Amino acid sequence: MMRRKPHQWLLIIQPDAQQKFDTLSSSEKRGVFRHLRELLSADDPYSLSFVEMLKAKKFERLHKFRVGNYRVLFTVEPIEITHLKHTYKGTLFLLDIRDRKEAY
Repeated sequence: MMRRKPHQWLLIIQPDAQQKFDTLSSSEKRGVFRHLRELLSADDPYSLSFVEMLKAKKFERLHKFRVGNYRVLFTVEPIEITHLKHTYKGTLFLLDIRDRKEAY
């Protein structure tokens, strides 16, 4: 049995993102989970090939990834944090999940 690499980042899901996630289909939820698992295990989440930085000034420090017709918006705060006796490299904030037509 293959062991997964432990998460390096603490995940905080904002209420808007949780609410939208709950409305996604099961295949879209699996896509979001798959990407989140990669982000949380990465040394540098921003360096992953599926991650894009938003360019508009009003979206400074925000990054996104795509799952189907949805854009998942997040940011990373690279300040070491200890939570439940585990030390993380920082916090990944899942901010929102938006339909691509409404994303920006």
